[in-house]
Amino acid sequence: MKKIFNIHYSLFILLSASVLLLASCGKKPAKQAENTQEEAPVVTVDSTLFVDIKGLTPEGKELALSDLVGETDYVLVDFWASWCGPCRRFIPVLKELYAGQEDGHFEILSCSVDQDVMAWQVALNEEQMPWPQIREDEDHPCSEKYNVQYIPHTVLIDKGGKIIGVNLEEPQIQEILFK
Repeated sequence: MKKIFNIHYSLFILLSASVLLLASCGKKPAKQAENTQEEAPVVTVDSTLFVDIKGLTPEGKELALSDLVGETDYVLVDFWASWCGPCRRFIPVLKELYAGQEDGHFEILSCSVDQDVMAWQVALNEEQMPWPQIREDEDHPCSEKYNVQYIPHTVLIDKGGKIIGVNLEEPQIQEILFK
């Protein structure tokens, strides 16, 4: 009887962990605290000006959000990771939104919080996202500047550099883009 209980208990724990993992990616991997005087600006309120972030492209070059803001009517920054199921399920939605826009109207900048560069590159190859990609690292703490606690996390910025939405749902994004 005890052996059957242990098997059932183990299966319950495994199933519970799986459900939690699939339901949400949860918190992004925590970075070790540093003893620095200067703190990164934190964006938590809509209608504030965007904070510039820089990350590394798949080719290893540096790309800044400021290179994109103002070039189109809107820029959506999408924080994601290769291991995040909800993030990966959101990519086809982003592809549809992206394909449905005229040139110069909408751009996406995907910023990966992956710590494993190879996993990120494999995911990029699998997903084939046609918009700019960057990855944060120790020298480019992108997600900290936007107070990203959970992924997926999105920030919608207008041509003037104002944040007009954070973590908007697909219908909300469509309403803004297609008005």
